[in-house]
Amino acid sequence: MLNILLMNKWQKITNKIALIVVLMLSSCSVMFAQSKKSNPFYYTELSEQADYKHIDFSSEYKEWLIPDSSERFEDITHELLGNGYTFERALFNSERFTYEDMNGKPLYYKETSFNGILGDKYARIEIFIHPEVERMDSLTFKVNGKSKVEENICDFTGEIHIEHIYNVWERVNDPDSPNYYVMVCNYLFTEDKAQYGTGFFKGTYGAYCYIDKANKMIRLDIDVGGGEFNKRNYVGIWQSYKTKAVKRCVWGDYRMPYTFDFDIGSEDMRINPKYNSPEWEQWQYEMHNPKEKNRWWKTLRKEVSHETDR
Repeated sequence: MLNILLMNKWQKITNKIALIVVLMLSSCSVMFAQSKKSNPFYYTELSEQADYKHIDFSSEYKEWLIPDSSERFEDITHELLGNGYTFERALFNSERFTYEDMNGKPLYYKETSFNGILGDKYARIEIFIHPEVERMDSLTFKVNGKSKVEENICDFTGEIHIEHIYNVWERVNDPDSPNYYVMVCNYLFTEDKAQYGTGFFKGTYGAYCYIDKANKMIRLDIDVGGGEFNKRNYVGIWQSYKTKAVKRCVWGDYRMPYTFDFDIGSEDMRINPKYNSPEWEQWQYEMHNPKEKNRWWKTLRKEVSHETDR
């Protein structure tokens, strides 16, 4: 009888221990799940997590770029600097990589402009950043370029400052899992106050890169992403010098985060018809006919009317 009582008591203790273990594991899995971030490129996820009336998503974008507890990562910024690594200029300008064509033409970077949105009506803005970039200090780069909204073209100068470069592994407990590198920066671009309809751009810039150990260079990763993610994205605001009005401003290589119902595509970017305009129709034409892209940054700036103010 005593043995039976002891066995029953031990069974109860074992059951309690098992229950505690299950609860602990469940708690860990919940914490792990909560650390996963919603994808700012997809409207369905974004609409559940963010307010479309919010203007400045630069902090949210930075938080999304920075790895969290669900990922294994290492901040390698100062290690790279200490080892004398330099930066490829395509990390800071708007050049775009062109793949080899059917005739065997060499691979090269092509001078072009970024595509973006401005304001809650999602007006099209184009940003050209000149290929030549000046390194001001170890982590700060000076750029210059032009912005275009409708027919209004403005000159700007600015700086991009690198905050972190992370090496990230996709699975926290698997050092052999696929890994990637992400560069997190802040930027401030100021347009020429003497020109009409100008202001300044400010926000967070994120770029996917890779480490060229043979040449000790940090390069733009041209293979990362595809239709879902982008190699380079700028997320922040534009503020008018004259009116002090603040507008959401996001631009990048292709798909853009924090645009809510503007982009309703699944695999590829597709503009919601209610935001259509002659400028977005031009973008669609250029996407299908890249050789016909308007190289507007090459033209002389002309006077514009008040109707084209931003």
